[in-house]
Amino acid sequence: MSKEKFSPQALKICGITLACLAIMFMVAAVNRSRGGEHLVKEYTVEDSLPRYVKFEKMPSDDAQLAAAWYFKYMGLAQFDRCVRLFPQDQLESLNFGQDDLNFREGRYIKEYIIHGFQTLATVEYADQKPYYDEQASRYGFKEYKVVRVNFSQRWSDKALEQAPQWGDGTYTRDFAVGKESGFRGKWKIFELGMM
Repeated sequence: MSKEKFSPQALKICGITLACLAIMFMVAAVNRSRGGEHLVKEYTVEDSLPRYVKFEKMPSDDAQLAAAWYFKYMGLAQFDRCVRLFPQDQLESLNFGQDDLNFREGRYIKEYIIHGFQTLATVEYADQKPYYDEQASRYGFKEYKVVRVNFSQRWSDKALEQAPQWGDGTYTRDFAVGKESGFRGKWKIFELGMM
């Protein structure tokens, strides 16, 4: 067997090819970990239970994005996806199963229009900060933000017959959103403020 030498140019091409493959695999792994779902400005479902969600302003960071997903999933009756947005031990108190049952019976919010997101400065929630600090620590969040969302909602006719606590109108709601620890830590809602 004879020894064949590789030219420097061939080695360089092989090295560049391997480097490109490694970069492609890293990008694919990051994209896969993000789940592939992307938020768009407007959603419409036209069936026997019509639904509409519109974002007049899109979220500007990951904490705001968690609040945006909440409105998208609730507005489109994707309650099974809402569970991803909250710490696991908080799910029982949120009762997404009842939301799903109400939806199937025609009692639901048929329209959300999100007018804007604002990440609050600490002084803007100073009275709630000790409580948020305690809750964030309880769930293991090292960092959290409070996101204020201004939105309008419209209920289905069947829901309005039962006079919901917060009827049709424009509201503001605060979301305390914490970041899970680790390289791929996700932002989770750990407190839904009153409207």
